[in-house]
Amino acid sequence: MLLFIPSLLAGDMSAFFMRLVIVFILWLVVLVASLVDLKTGIDASKRLGCFKTTSRGLRQTIQKDVQYMNLLFIGFLFDFVLSYLTTLVSIVPLFGIFNIPVFSILGVIGLLVIEGISVRENLDKGKSKALVSHETIETMIEIASILGDDKVKAISNLIKNNVSKTTLN
Repeated sequence: MLLFIPSLLAGDMSAFFMRLVIVFILWLVVLVASLVDLKTGIDASKRLGCFKTTSRGLRQTIQKDVQYMNLLFIGFLFDFVLSYLTTLVSIVPLFGIFNIPVFSILGVIGLLVIEGISVRENLDKGKSKALVSHETIETMIEIASILGDDKVKAISNLIKNNVSKTTLN
């Protein structure tokens, strides 16, 4: 199985282009994962009630994709150059590993893991999770009943005033 440079040296252009197609498909998988991440991110922001499409947000996704493609291109260059080592397999059998695009595959796996974590985080955002335990709520109700309405209102107003002062500063 000849990879990039050996297939060029052997004049086997169909094998060369087949390897390029495989690498291109790997890159497309990463782009699809990025689009899935974008979709789950939009869905999460809608669940949180803060969805607003901006060109800045979409540019960030495009910048991320460009960075991903740059990383994958560097991996491809390593694979391309190291594929020459497969011509030396008879001398060093370990070079046989470069029959496959090792760096391209590792890059794709790494980026898919990153996108998978991001998708999982997006799916968890906005899901109803209790912020306060039932015991805490019961304790708050008990304290409120002991203090009375006028003291609870005074504490509430004090908290509101402090919050508005800190947001203005």
